[in-house]
Amino acid sequence: MKKFTLLCIALAFTACMKKEVEMGDPKLDLKGGKLYYKEKLFTGTLIKKVPLTEDKFIKIQYKDGVITSE
Repeated sequence: MKKFTLLCIALAFTACMKKEVEMGDPKLDLKGGKLYYKEKLFTGTLIKKVPLTEDKFIKIQYKDGVITSE
């Protein structure tokens, strides 16, 4: 049972680390040149569907509210 609990905690932690949010989400906010999500600096991927395509997306990586080069 203890191993199961530790596994659940580890999965929850890693699931929260990689976040994808769609551009236009009302919880996103740009303040002072930094991107916030739910009032916290955003770390994750901002995605936007390319118009007139079915499966193409623009993906922008952010860390602590700033675009990264990855």
